[in-house]
Amino acid sequence: MASDPTELRHSSPECSGDAGAEDPAAAAAALDAAEKSGGDIAEAAPPRPPEPEKVAHHGVLPLLGKPYFTCIMCKSHVQPPFQVVVPRSFAPLLPSRTTPATLSWRGRSWGMRFTGGRLIQRLEAGWRGFAVDNDLRLGDGCVFELLLVVGGGGGGEQERVEFRVQVLRAEIPARIRGRAGGYTSAAPIVID
Repeated sequence: MASDPTELRHSSPECSGDAGAEDPAAAAAALDAAEKSGGDIAEAAPPRPPEPEKVAHHGVLPLLGKPYFTCIMCKSHVQPPFQVVVPRSFAPLLPSRTTPATLSWRGRSWGMRFTGGRLIQRLEAGWRGFAVDNDLRLGDGCVFELLLVVGGGGGGEQERVEFRVQVLRAEIPARIRGRAGGYTSAAPIVID
């Protein structure tokens, strides 16, 4: 694992991680800044019904100070193949083989498969259910906070991974929605 937490932010334009999250307030501020800049890249989804004021502004929980990574939803997250590539900076923290994973958000849990031990580690085979159930769209941001890695040590307990997820909705202004683009990193949203 890198000793400088800033090194952990260099994984991909869509997902980034911070395995050294020691200051939740600073991490939340960094995520907010990343969401604002990242949200301008891929937000060309039709508008969704407005969420209740309480959920939209007060539904974000503080980080627990555990390792986390962030991801701005792109096509592969919200359409087939429905998968999330986990940043390489997380490799030392996660199992080196395929194992069950659980994501929790707003009191619900979704089971899926974490595919580890390969060049590209990812959440799949169940991610589609999370994405569909939570109406994830291009440009939405997710924070994946690693809560638990269990097993694999010969104690008889099944290996598994648990993440607490927070979804941050990206809304693009109606006046530029039709011409915004943003469906790929090669065609970003350009605001004049």
